[in-house]
Amino acid sequence: MTQLWGGHMDVIAISKKKFRELEPLKLSKMVFNTEGIIYNFNYQGQPKILKTLFHNNGIIFANKLYTVEMLDTYQKYLPNSLCRPDSLVSVNGVIQGFTIPKLEADNLVDVLNDKNISPKEHIYYLKKVGELLDQLKSIRRYTPLNSIFLNDLHESNFLVDQNKKQLYVIDLDSCKIGTNVAFPSKFLTPKALLNNAPNKYKINNDEMNVPGYVTADENSDLYCYNIMILNYLYGDNLNNFNLQEFYEYLNYLEYIGVHRDLTSIFSRIVVGASNKNPSNYLDLLTNEQIYRAKSSVYTRVKK
Repeated sequence: MTQLWGGHMDVIAISKKKFRELEPLKLSKMVFNTEGIIYNFNYQGQPKILKTLFHNNGIIFANKLYTVEMLDTYQKYLPNSLCRPDSLVSVNGVIQGFTIPKLEADNLVDVLNDKNISPKEHIYYLKKVGELLDQLKSIRRYTPLNSIFLNDLHESNFLVDQNKKQLYVIDLDSCKIGTNVAFPSKFLTPKALLNNAPNKYKINNDEMNVPGYVTADENSDLYCYNIMILNYLYGDNLNNFNLQEFYEYLNYLEYIGVHRDLTSIFSRIVVGASNKNPSNYLDLLTNEQIYRAKSSVYTRVKK
């Protein structure tokens, strides 16, 4: 099977032998990855990461290639914090995946679960995610790239350089850009809380067997961001709570002193009103509130 690539991105051609010799990248057990195997990849002395794709033909594959090509086309408008693919990789003429530069950084999911890192620093990086969403909003408003959303926004898709205090986004091949179609997203699922606001999120009814449940937009990105913060506070995944469980937890957050400006933003994700970015309110959280918000404390109090 031979593929012809008609895009502008560079293609790195390697043999089957070299491909078989690649070493998989060691990922933390906490990192959520469902789309393909990730390898260490050295190219002309440059350390990179090669992400292979489970699908290398058909509509899902074509959608990935289009997404990667659009990220390349609009690169001048994108912030450096977006780790976009920089080359495609073909093995015996068949495109198997793409490379991104390798960063010396920790996964955000590990940073948020590290008890040796202060809650204040956790909040600093969670705020950085919200600042990035504001950046993307400005890009949509003021540049020709009027459709760019992270889509699969969750803790495992960010890297942190703790020395430089920088945050980076990875797995951009699942983003919403241009006219691509919906990719799966960890928090945007048929069992998620978002289904309590049925006309708010763009449920994907595509007849072409595209796997994404929701077509990403500003509301869906902010939904994922709010869930990410709530998961950090709760210390577990509350995305599949029912409505009563969700409101009970928000009431508990207010009971322990979490500012109403923040809980009211959280509550918007399950109603018809547009979602809001809570990043400017995260500094209102105290260490004691963050400790008491954890599920281990909450379930004891609930009894």
